[in-house]
Amino acid sequence: MPAAGSVAGQLGGGLIAAAGADVGARRERQRQARLRVLALLLGVPTVFLWWRIVDGRPLNLLRLPPMPDDPILWVLPVILVLAIGAMLAMPLLSGRSPHVEYRPEQLEVGFAQVKGLDTIVDEVTKTLNTFLGYATYRQRLGGSPRRGLLFEGPPGTGKTHLAKAMARESGVPFLFVSATSFQSMW
Repeated sequence: MPAAGSVAGQLGGGLIAAAGADVGARRERQRQARLRVLALLLGVPTVFLWWRIVDGRPLNLLRLPPMPDDPILWVLPVILVLAIGAMLAMPLLSGRSPHVEYRPEQLEVGFAQVKGLDTIVDEVTKTLNTFLGYATYRQRLGGSPRRGLLFEGPPGTGKTHLAKAMARESGVPFLFVSATSFQSMW
């Protein structure tokens, strides 16, 4: 049995918390980077618009241009804009994924509720720890961690039950999609 302080003990013992693991730290760094980009993208136009207001030259974006007297000259551009909008919207709206997302707090299943699959739960815990601590695994143990799991077997053997437990225990969303709805999408 590996020592509790060793990397092998950290990756093979009980499930490590996602917030304190390498994945949680990386997720937080990416979130902060996205917030900085958002602040920059929204900050520059905001400063420009406030500068124009303070300077006494506000920018009125809602003012419409003068309308021509002939209705054909303004109806045709409106129809053209609507047609282009419909052409752009059709592919975007038709590619909707058929999945249903369950947040970790919505799932009632944990590893304690999975019965009869003790060796599989142990292997899944080690895999989750390897994924959650991938930087530690690579740097200290020199390996390349697994990229995922594939459960196979006849219906009713607990594959989805175990996947829900994995999602809840690791604090990630569980995406459910039936095979028929996935195939009908394509």
